Amino acid sequence: MNKSLSKLFTVMMAFFVLSSFSVGNVGANADNTAKKEDQDQGITFYLVRHGETIFNVQERMQGFSDSPLTEKGIEVAENLGRGLKNIPFVAAYSSTSERASDTADIVLEGRNLKLIKDKRLREINFGDLEGAYQADVMKHTNVASFQKLDYTSVNGENMQGVFERAKASLDQIVEANKTKGGNVLVVSHGITILDLVMGLDPKAWDMSKGGLPNSSVTKIQWKDGKYTVQKVGDQSYAENGQNKLTFYFVRHGETLFNVQKRMQGFSDAPLTEEGIKVAEDLARGLHDIPFSAAYSSSSGRAVDTADTILEGRNMILKTDKRLREMNFGDLEGAYQADIMKNSNVASFQKLDYTSVNGENMAQVFARMKAAVDQIIADNQGSKKNIIVVSHGITILDLVMGLDPKAWDMSKGGLPNSSVTIVEWENGKFTVGKVGDTSYLEKGKALSH
Repeated sequence: MNKSLSKLFTVMMAFFVLSSFSVGNVGANADNTAKKEDQDQGITFYLVRHGETIFNVQERMQGFSDSPLTEKGIEVAENLGRGLKNIPFVAAYSSTSERASDTADIVLEGRNLKLIKDKRLREINFGDLEGAYQADVMKHTNVASFQKLDYTSVNGENMQGVFERAKASLDQIVEANKTKGGNVLVVSHGITILDLVMGLDPKAWDMSKGGLPNSSVTKIQWKDGKYTVQKVGDQSYAENGQNKLTFYFVRHGETLFNVQKRMQGFSDAPLTEEGIKVAEDLARGLHDIPFSAAYSSSSGRAVDTADTILEGRNMILKTDKRLREMNFGDLEGAYQADIMKNSNVASFQKLDYTSVNGENMAQVFARMKAAVDQIIADNQGSKKNIIVVSHGITILDLVMGLDPKAWDMSKGGLPNSSVTIVEWENGKFTVGKVGDTSYLEKGKALSH
């Protein structure tokens, strides 16, 4: 919900709470007349507000009128579908408005469940003001009534009418599903859902924090003839369903070859005592990051660094040779000072070692990117943090291939045990931090 709409909605609902229409009594009376049947099972309603629409963005009155979901609305609805994938629904309903049924179809994709549409679940009818800009509505002579969400003066509805039809729909859903019980999905609209839950429990206003974001979930439990509002406007399902991976690329700890300034690509050298200590500091600095998967190159220095970071975590480290450092070919193990005297030094300075049976930057990027793409394929579909322990040139080559500006962010190099953060979301990479030593510094501080 954009800020202007949220503000208007909050004002409207505040007037509604203070109005003479006591929806709480209506809900209570309905509950008191419900008959308890021993065979009835509990039902948990997942009331979802539809995804963002064009009218939402344009801040226009959208009740019985309709407008399509925006690209963002579709994307967040897809996130919600993934976030709800482990909830077994026994039935699914939506209003007859396309923005609601389209949202429901996205959430239900891959499920063998028929969507039942009910016009009683539609948004409040704004009457003659349908499609009007909210700013213009605030100038209307009947604005005092509108702030109480009463649009009867312009051939629309008031809150009592909305509550009665939405409650009747919910009661019918209960009757249809109470013998088997379970979870029921209902995709509806912001004012309608809030009106309903406040009629069932006036305290729901405090739970809502003033509004319902698009694609948020409101949970209501029905048991033994009584409705109980559990959550209002919960965005955690959509957030948890984000098709987003955050990569924490770590350069391995300091090695003997690093200290000796020798060429260390496919060749390997053990971590120094300082390298081990710094890797331990990094482990403490990353302690609060919940990693879902862990990878490293097949080189011993990367594996040892990863094992140090993952100590105490119940995780399996997967190794991939494509994550190794650049291959320096015949120059592996050579002292860097001697390399500068080689006749091919101009090529080496461009990180092209093909003349000595090694690799160039394009080859390194191709294999590194292929490894990352495989990690994405194995982990996408939810929001996760992935740790990948690799090497200095390899990590820099990757991020510069994804974003040429990464070189400026790196300040010319990656320190041992530094962290480079890359986010992947719905097919797009974003380079965040390059060569970040803040986690390392945090870990050092915690060690004292």
